[in-house]
Amino acid sequence: MNRWLLSLACVCLFFPSASQADDQPKPSESGSVSKLPFRLSSGYLIQVEGRIGDQTNLKFILDTGASISMVDQRIAEKLKLDAHTAQSFNFDRNLKWETATVPEVQFGPIRAANVAVLVGDLAHYSEFAGKADAIIGMDLLQLNNITIDFAAGKLLFDPTAPTAYAAGGDPMTKCLVVELQVQDRPVHLIVDTGLQGILLYEDRLRQSVPGLRTAGSIKNATMGGRVAVKQATLPDVVFGTRNRQVPVLLMPSPGADMLPGIDGIVGVAALQARRVHFDFSSKTLSWE
Repeated sequence: MNRWLLSLACVCLFFPSASQADDQPKPSESGSVSKLPFRLSSGYLIQVEGRIGDQTNLKFILDTGASISMVDQRIAEKLKLDAHTAQSFNFDRNLKWETATVPEVQFGPIRAANVAVLVGDLAHYSEFAGKADAIIGMDLLQLNNITIDFAAGKLLFDPTAPTAYAAGGDPMTKCLVVELQVQDRPVHLIVDTGLQGILLYEDRLRQSVPGLRTAGSIKNATMGGRVAVKQATLPDVVFGTRNRQVPVLLMPSPGADMLPGIDGIVGVAALQARRVHFDFSSKTLSWE
C-alpha cells in the first residue's frame, strides 16, 4: 500500500494569536490539571517520557509541525509491527517511511489505542531527533488542550477538554496556523514546536509583503548543514501586540500544490514566552 503523507500538514485550522495567555487550564469538578515534566533537548525541543504498547520510559519529542506521529524503527522492531510503505515531506525533500498501527500510546493523561504512525529512522527526519524513540504529532497532541510552561518545565493538560482519538482523516487538517503581521501585511505560519526560529518561504513572503524591507544585508547559509537558506532580519513584525525586529531564515517556496496559503513556519521558541497555551477546543493560541 502506497500512501502520500505530509509530516508538515497544510492550513485548515487558523489560530488567532494573542500576546497574553489569559485562559490557562484551571481545576474543575471533573478533575485537576494534570502536569507532566519535560526537558528541552537541543535547547528548544520539548521532550517527555511516554509509553508505546509494552515499551515504557520512552523519549518522546512533541512536534506541532508534524501531522502524524512517528516511531523510530528500533521501537517498531521491538513491537513487531506490521508496516507498509509511505512517504512524507520535510522542508526540502521527500522521506521514505512505513506506516503501521501501534496498540497504544500514552504520555501524561493522553492515551490512545490503535494509533496509525509513520515508522522510520528518526535521525533522517531530523538531526536533533536521532536519540528520540518517537515524535508525537498533531494527531495526538490535539486530543487535549495543552499549556507549555517553560518557566516551570512542565506541560499542563486541561481536564475539561479531552478529545477521543480517531484514526485516519485528512492529515492536512491537523496543523496549527497563526496569522502574524509583517510590515502591516498578514502572513500565515505553521506553529512548530520542532523548529527553533522562523523559517519563511521567500517567494510567497514577497508576494504577501510587496516591497519587503530587511534590516541589514541578506546572507547565504545552511540549515542543519544541508538545506540552503538565507539569513535576514525583518523589522516591523507584530507578535500579538508587540512590534519586533526578528531574525529569520528564507528558503525557496515548495510547489504550488504543497502547503498552499502558507508563508512559512514559526517555532514556539521564537515567541520568547514563559507560557504558551494551545486551546484546540476554541482554536486559539495565546502566550505570555
